Amino acid sequence: MSIASGAGAVLGASSGIQNLAHSLAARLGGSAQTYFQQLNVAKFRGVRFVSLGGASTFGRRVDVHEYPYRDKPWAEDLGRATRHFAISGYLVGDDVIQQRDTMIAACELDGVATLMHPTFGELDVTLLQFRTIERWDKGRYFELEFEFVESGQKVFPSSFSGTSNALLAAVLGANAAAALDFAANALENLSLGAAVLGAVVDTAVGWYTAAKNIVVDARNMFRLLVNLPGDFGRFAGSSSVPAFSTTGEVSNSQNTVASLTAQSVANRAAVDAAGSALSSAASALSMASGDAFAAAAANMASAVLAAAAAPDDAIRLLISLSSFASSGQTTSSAIGAAMSTVQSASTDLFRRSCIAAVAQASSEYQPTSSDDAAAMRDTVTALIDSEIEIAGDQGEDNTYGAMKTLRAAVVADLNARGGALAAIKTFQFAGSLPSLALANRMYRDATRADELVEEADPIHPAFMPLSFKALSV
Repeated sequence: MSIASGAGAVLGASSGIQNLAHSLAARLGGSAQTYFQQLNVAKFRGVRFVSLGGASTFGRRVDVHEYPYRDKPWAEDLGRATRHFAISGYLVGDDVIQQRDTMIAACELDGVATLMHPTFGELDVTLLQFRTIERWDKGRYFELEFEFVESGQKVFPSSFSGTSNALLAAVLGANAAAALDFAANALENLSLGAAVLGAVVDTAVGWYTAAKNIVVDARNMFRLLVNLPGDFGRFAGSSSVPAFSTTGEVSNSQNTVASLTAQSVANRAAVDAAGSALSSAASALSMASGDAFAAAAANMASAVLAAAAAPDDAIRLLISLSSFASSGQTTSSAIGAAMSTVQSASTDLFRRSCIAAVAQASSEYQPTSSDDAAAMRDTVTALIDSEIEIAGDQGEDNTYGAMKTLRAAVVADLNARGGALAAIKTFQFAGSLPSLALANRMYRDATRADELVEEADPIHPAFMPLSFKALSV
């Protein structure tokens, strides 16, 4: 065999082994790249430097508890430890001084930074320390030393989810208690004949009719405008661009008049369907179907809640619906007394369903200030307080206890969500100023001018009143 042919055989075998390695790497999801081909170009905030090496620290946070007369401690695991990254590198070149100054400027910026680590890749980090080392015998060459820690989001424990979940659980409890008290007060009277059942049906139809009428409330329909893109003036505003906006932002809303009309029609159809289900449940009411009737009443209140354009509208409509009173006429006979009893029990059930839905709507309401949250809390708790008094006077222990639990949940939820908000303060000025100037003067933020216009309701944003109420911060 010639030398040339032997060399060719060796090269062929080497190429075959290399191809086999690449094939195996591809099948196993790995890479056949060399170590140096896998390294990243070291950069901090986009400023390049040459990496000489580094050290990284990983592990768990452990608190070691030692006890008297106990030889072995207890190591309490507190979660993953903060990752530390130390990197050394250098800059070189005739412009090394400018390179160093650029790196110093990048290191002195605030906030979370992006580090391209040679082996770990892109990391979100916070710089703890940066050092440069200059040597007289190494001109055109500066050594760098970095110390980083991984950076996470600024997140604090929140009680909002807990209070909201507790409120929704209290709503379910209130509906269940109302169903129990309705069954105890009304169902036994159904044995007196069809006239008693007819009183329940008439009361249910009357409440359903009242619900249909309030859903098409003019204000509720008008509030649908805020979901359209654009600006419709101070009294309508927009969900994305506030009234008198000077930012020029383009709305991202995809809603149209046709889509909102269809949504409104669907909401009214849902109320009609819930009303039909309530009427059917009333017609079929018996000793065994009290829960189904109570569930239909709760679904009716939920349909009204869903049909409202905003939580505050839902609260207004449901409070109005909770004042429903049956207009059925009864007599002093035994059957007349039974009819009066079931009418009263049905009205109580419907009212309590509305109150539970009001409490649920309050959990979706977003207060604008601590004062706004307190006002909403007082409105809802006043409604619940009156029902607590009614349940107590009627000896309905189930509803009495459930309403007290519901009241506590509403207070806890609105206090938690409104407690961290700014309070309302009265501002007074010597002369009339434009809203932009006042926003800059009061908050050092001219973009909050629209907020002041909404709060103060001036004749024109360029001529704000001398005294008005607005957020304190």
